[in-house]
Amino acid sequence: MSSGNLFRATALILLMFYSAWLQAEWDTRGNVSLQLQGFFDDSLHNADQSTNASLSSEIEFYRPVGENGSITITPFLRIDQNDDERTHADLREFLYTHVGDDWEARIGLGKVFWGVAESTNPVDVINQFDRIENDDASAKLGQPMLNLLLNRDWGDIDLFILPGFREQTIAGIDGRPRPPFTIDADNARYESKDEERHVDAAIRISTILDVWDLGIHAFHGTARDPLFVPNAAGDTLLPFYYQVTQVGLDAQATLESWLLKAELVRRNGDAIKNHSALVSGFEYSFYDIKSSGADIGIVSEWLYDDRGEESTQPFQNDLFVGLRLAMNNEQSLEGLLGVIADLDDGGQIVSLEASRRFGNSFKASLLMRLWESTDDDPQLSAFEREDNLQLDIAYFF
Repeated sequence: MSSGNLFRATALILLMFYSAWLQAEWDTRGNVSLQLQGFFDDSLHNADQSTNASLSSEIEFYRPVGENGSITITPFLRIDQNDDERTHADLREFLYTHVGDDWEARIGLGKVFWGVAESTNPVDVINQFDRIENDDASAKLGQPMLNLLLNRDWGDIDLFILPGFREQTIAGIDGRPRPPFTIDADNARYESKDEERHVDAAIRISTILDVWDLGIHAFHGTARDPLFVPNAAGDTLLPFYYQVTQVGLDAQATLESWLLKAELVRRNGDAIKNHSALVSGFEYSFYDIKSSGADIGIVSEWLYDDRGEESTQPFQNDLFVGLRLAMNNEQSLEGLLGVIADLDDGGQIVSLEASRRFGNSFKASLLMRLWESTDDDPQLSAFEREDNLQLDIAYFF
């Protein structure tokens, strides 16, 4: 565990234990979670642990300020059994919000989500991903931001100034899952001379047209997904954060039991091949199956990147098919089984997510991830021995 991580973890622990005093003036909610992981195969690298345990906590502190303002503080902490890099702390939010008649301003550390697709979200560019939390980009690091939301009769205009960059978290030498090569995340390289101090900017305009929810956006700044380049000795890879200009569209139509979804982006930059990427598909839901209250959804999406084999991500021409179950019962039992199949090389990613509440305060979540690769699919073959099963037991308060 690095000294920086140790300092942040210590500060977060003190903050969490001090919450008893804070509760007198703040609205508080959060969770403490035990996570257990099991890996089916020996690793391709020297991280040979077949099991792992960790403990995490995320607490949200909320306090009104005056008639129209509020402060939200959301610290996160994880302590991991094997991976020093995964033992980390972060402020997911440290945000002041002020709401006007037809506008809203936010300043501080915040989280933003853009997107409509199930399998991946190429339009989601504001926050950096906390990759050591999970590999599906659902966990995010807090992003320094100045955000102004303008409400208009026809829709919304969302403006962002992002004065500071967060590097992607990467599993350490003893962490799993991880690819079978060494990455030196502490010596990242940048295209911009300003490095992590580069000021990014973004805008999103959204509206509703009949059955369509539409959003268009533009972003210019440091890409959240790094390239990896060899160091001088050629034995280690270094993250390289390049400059990118991205424009994109997200659209979703609601037609009774159908949801039609699409995300399209165009990305230009000196360090990358200019390219377009698309996720498009549908979700069809069967409601109240045999009067049981349960719903079943069928999801299908096509993932495309026009760089083909030159793409830096694994989804160049892939099909996602998923089956979603929501029991809509007192225990909130739900699950999603999904497969992403490479239509060119034959590789597959299989995932199973399920969760269930126990009483009013406990929730158990199960995640299984399997990588089925071929020799022609090197991005998936790097994880072919990282199949794993994960159980989270969380207490909410």
